[in-house]
Amino acid sequence: MPVLPVFRPVAGRFVAPAAAPSSGSRDPLDSPLWPSMAERFLGERRAVFDDAVQVRLPPVTEDQTQVPVTVDARALGRADELLVIADLNPFPLTLRLETPAAQPFVAFRMKIEQGTPIRAAVRKGDVWHVGGRNLDAAGGGCSVPPVVEKKVDWKSLGETRARIWSEADGLRLRLRMTHPMDTGMLANIPLFLVEDLSVADAAGTVLARLTLQEPVADNPTLTLLPDRPAAGEALTLRARNTNGAVFTVRVPIPPETGAAGSVAGREGRL
Repeated sequence: MPVLPVFRPVAGRFVAPAAAPSSGSRDPLDSPLWPSMAERFLGERRAVFDDAVQVRLPPVTEDQTQVPVTVDARALGRADELLVIADLNPFPLTLRLETPAAQPFVAFRMKIEQGTPIRAAVRKGDVWHVGGRNLDAAGGGCSVPPVVEKKVDWKSLGETRARIWSEADGLRLRLRMTHPMDTGMLANIPLFLVEDLSVADAAGTVLARLTLQEPVADNPTLTLLPDRPAAGEALTLRARNTNGAVFTVRVPIPPETGAAGSVAGREGRL
């Protein structure tokens, strides 16, 4: 059965939201929540379902608190921003990636409350290109207390391990930051997460900027594809958490294709 759009009153008339898929299109994941998700997160811009936006998920969900997700929209060419949305999560918007000088690609791990469609919406100009897949999961990753008590090593908070590979079409950056991503849904555990992460060149020009939300898994693990900067021998990672702490790390850029530069460290200030 086709999914009906959500209508809203405008000047005495009822019209479909502009962000919903165009007339004659159908949500390939057949989710009754998608029209409201599109209206909420995609604004007034047009949205189209596009196979060029690939979402890769595991065939079996073994741990609902650490679900690997990869979004690859490089087939679209350059884009402006990328959103990851999980329709049935208590916090549907998972992350936002702005790509002023990076490929529309991100790999990360997230928490899942239950089985849900997971979508990526990639904006090129005034059009959102949407792809996604259904994830089958038992759930409980967001609101159910862990079986083993989670312990935070406060001395290592913000410690980051990162590595850059040089590739023919740019750089591949992988990082892992020690930080809890507490959703605020568990009793006596307030919201506490890394909310902003940027990648900049030696001149301070931002190549990629991430806004992380509650579903991102503890100790965020991310892969990005920034452009190789014209000058400078390192990229600077700058992260800020909800308590206002800022952590910065410089990661060396390898000079040759196939080489890699890595770093493990942390600089922080409150």
